[in-house]
Amino acid sequence: MYKKLLLAAITAGTLSLVGCSSGGAGDSSAADGGADVFGTPIYLRGEMNDWNAQSKYLIKKVSDKVYVATAELKVDWAPYKFKFADAGWSSGTNFGYRDQPGVFEWGGEPVILNPKSVFEEVKVTPPADGLYDFYLDVSGTDPVTYVKEHGK
Repeated sequence: MYKKLLLAAITAGTLSLVGCSSGGAGDSSAADGGADVFGTPIYLRGEMNDWNAQSKYLIKKVSDKVYVATAELKVDWAPYKFKFADAGWSSGTNFGYRDQPGVFEWGGEPVILNPKSVFEEVKVTPPADGLYDFYLDVSGTDPVTYVKEHGK
């Protein structure tokens, strides 16, 4: 009897751990229209969404190894700090700037990212209030980010 009870407890514990690793209720995945980068859903996380991993900010694939998420920005609230990361801020999928100052300038070069970042947020100041597309491009040697006006 004791062995059966112990086996049932171990099985229940294992199943609950497996369930937790899926991201839990309310989390989106590639099946929900998002894109997996390095095997996990990645979100735009920053001051525009209180740094939360919200399904609205789950990146979507736009071409081979290029992903985008859209956010509404207001000039009065700028500059905005942001990163791309999974729901748990895991090393390897926590993309912040690699080299200082980590500021994206309109019409300038993309910002090179470090996928193992900790506190290195990229900064951007929008030219006007509106919707903006935040790109995560992992097609080259180094991952990069850039921001464009939505739909342009």
